[in-house]
Parts: sequence; C-alpha cells; structure tokens
Amino acid sequence: MVHRNGRRVARGGGDDRAESAELGDDGNRPPASGGPEAGAGADGTARQGRQRLRPGRIIAAAARAGRRYWRQILAIAIPVSLVGSGLEILIDHYVDPSDALLSFSATLGSTGISLLGTVLLSGFVCRLVGAAEHGLRPLTFLQVARSLQWWQLIAADVLVVLAVVAGFVLLVVPGLAALTLLAVVGPVIEIEHRRVLAAIRRSVQLTRSHIWPMLLLATTPLAVVAELEAIAPEPDTAREISEFLIVRGLAEGIAEACLALLLSELCFQLLDTHRGSMR
Repeated sequence: MVHRNGRRVARGGGDDRAESAELGDDGNRPPASGGPEAGAGADGTARQGRQRLRPGRIIAAAARAGRRYWRQILAIAIPVSLVGSGLEILIDHYVDPSDALLSFSATLGSTGISLLGTVLLSGFVCRLVGAAEHGLRPLTFLQVARSLQWWQLIAADVLVVLAVVAGFVLLVVPGLAALTLLAVVGPVIEIEHRRVLAAIRRSVQLTRSHIWPMLLLATTPLAVVAELEAIAPEPDTAREISEFLIVRGLAEGIAEACLALLLSELCFQLLDTHRGSMR
C-alpha cells in the first residue's frame, strides 16, 4: 500500500545529496525556500512563526492539484487498483493453498505487480503536484515511467513496510512512530533523487519536528486507507466479483490518488519549511 509516483536529479557526495535538487531532465527545480512564508525578518533571522506546517494550506494545495489533473490521476489510479484487486481475487479463488510453492509464487507476483502500480501512481502524482503548485513542468505518463527510480522506490517501500509491521508487532506505539516518521520516504526519493537509506534519514529529519501535523496529514490517512482495504468483503459469485471490482476499483483508486496527492504536497512543504529554517 500506499499507493504513488519526472525525476529530480541531485548530485552531491554519497547518499546525502544536495538539498536543492535538480528536478527531471527539463532543468526545473523545487523552490529554494518556502517563499514569503519562510522569509527572513528585518534583522536577517528566519521568522520562526512562519516555519510551522499549516495543515489547511497543505490540504488546499493538494486539492488544487487534484482538481487540475483529476483525469490524468484517475486514469492511472483506477486501473492500478483494479489490477491489484483482480489479482487478489484470482489467487483467493483459483490458487490451491495446499500447493505451497504455487501459492507463494502467485502471492509474490501479485504483491510485486501491485507495488509497481503504487510506485507508478506515486511518481506520476508527485510530478503533477510539483507542476500545479511548485513551478515544475509536467511530464507525460511515459516520461514519468521511464524516469522513475524503480528499484530505489520499491526497496524503500519494502523497508518502510517491514519497519512499520515490526513496530506494531513489538508494540503499537513504535509502529505508529515508524508510520509517521517514514511517511514521506517515497516522495523524498522522487523529489530529491536520494538513495534509500539517505531518504529514510531525510524523512525522519523532516518529520520529527512536526509530529502533530504528520499524525493528521499522513498517519491517519495511511491508516484509514489500509483499513478500507482490510475490511472489504470477499465476493464468491461471478456477479459479486464484478460488482466488487467496480466498487473496490473506484473506491480504492480514488483513496490512493488522494493519499498520493496529500503526501506529495506534504513532502514539498516539509522541504520548503526545512530550507526556510536553515536560513
């Protein structure tokens, strides 16, 4: 789960690359600072009051991007959701669970395909959010697909899931902490072109000072989307399966698209806020 979605190329030393990352092949860059909201006062010091995340502003920006590009976003989100749901149904109904090798292979293949779809959606949405709100030029679907850091994003998604699951197994609080602090690892890779471990460190660095906004804007939506997937009933007949795919494809596709929009804009504004605080 979870999930999204050119590429930004930052060159620096090792994994800790320059914070002002070059985006895509077109030379576009993210804002070097938070704009007037993160400007300096008359004495040259940063305005501390301006460096707080404003949930309403983030939600409004994500909504604007969604309204502007809703056709393109849903054209990816709904098929990705339908394919993932269809594969789950095929495995549940037509793969013999007593055949361990076949069952494992089918589940692994289904998970991999779903993960690729989530990564594609996330990268595509992140680029559209950058175009709508942060001065980037939008790339086409094929350009995004070619420029995505597929292996970095897949590895990061797997590591984040393992960290969250391990946290919940040990105790609920560590799981929530992992879900909160690592919520923007994917967008960090997409925006700043970082490697996996560097992106994980960067996500923690960006989010640890904004716990309450993160709980509202990332942890809660992630938990809600995961719960929607978990409580969906399992259909049995052909008609029920068709209805299930339509409803679940639409519902989950829209939910995943909204989540990708929110996390992408949240990451952009976390980066702007962090740059502003460094001035």
